Amino acid sequence: MDRDIILEVKNLNFSFTTYAGEVKAVRGVDFFLRRGEVLGIIGESGSGKSVTAKSITRINPMPPGKFKEGKIFFDGQDITNYTKKQMEKIRAKKIRMIFQDPMTSLNPTMKIGEQIAEGILKAGNISKNEAKERVIEILNNVGFSNPKLRYKEYPHEYSGGMKQRAMIALAMSVNPEILIADEPTTALDVTTQAQILKLIKNMQRAYNTSVIMITHDLGVVANIADRVIIMYAGKILETGMVKDIFFEPCHPYTWGLLQSIPLKNSNKEEPLKAIKGSPPDLFSPPLGCPFAPRCRYTMKVCIKCFPYKRKITKDHYFYCWLYHEKAPKIEDIKEIRSFITNNV
Repeated sequence: MDRDIILEVKNLNFSFTTYAGEVKAVRGVDFFLRRGEVLGIIGESGSGKSVTAKSITRINPMPPGKFKEGKIFFDGQDITNYTKKQMEKIRAKKIRMIFQDPMTSLNPTMKIGEQIAEGILKAGNISKNEAKERVIEILNNVGFSNPKLRYKEYPHEYSGGMKQRAMIALAMSVNPEILIADEPTTALDVTTQAQILKLIKNMQRAYNTSVIMITHDLGVVANIADRVIIMYAGKILETGMVKDIFFEPCHPYTWGLLQSIPLKNSNKEEPLKAIKGSPPDLFSPPLGCPFAPRCRYTMKVCIKCFPYKRKITKDHYFYCWLYHEKAPKIEDIKEIRSFITNNV
């Protein structure tokens, strides 16, 4: 494996068993993460973003979840079949996670400082006093004005933004090699969102941490990510550098996502362009492109067969039949891409 790549996921398949049958949540996902890189994973709710990320650290509930197939390589080592104890060591120091809702992710019966110190103590040989000093230092680094006082407070004494800062402090307190942020700004107001994103970026640069940022907000990835993965119905449909996704989008689903956000030259009184239809039923996922039922360019082959990988550069590739040499020429593709490029 390339030494520049710290994480590689190959053919990941993860399902959930329910009373109604098997939900095939992630289906054949392949991606990698470079050292010091911020990778954004974006898609609608239910696209498999969080399940993919939690599969890396094996924190999806099993059962009802089941890791059906795939390989996960971390720092050159295959961790797919690591024991529970081995994975606990990785989660303690190497790969840390910021969860979606800070309101429910912190223990309400423990002081904030003690919760962070507990993680530091589990990660290595360090005394309680040294752990406390480290917690006060990291609380200061994430923007708390009086870290010694905040150390002694309980979660209910924190605002939503302060709780999320505490979650970042908890995750970054052991200088992890990978930080997974699962929609860390969802429950926050716009101003606090901007502050949290800036904080994550600053911490990432300070420690050269590799970051996986999971979100449904294109504005978030535009501000923080180096490279982007577009997921839909448990599959990756397109991936590329941020400039590729925003200025040379290739998949119709990516076009739909970009056109559904406010554009700089649009009339503010006009409604946003929503993607019509709903994601497919993952109890019985389609054989072909999962976006086909909602795509205005759907052909018969789109319904019957999943597209092959079409590579533009080493980092930009997608899965779509529209660009096949035998596909009918779609005259307005260039117009759509030009419109998005000039207005995003």
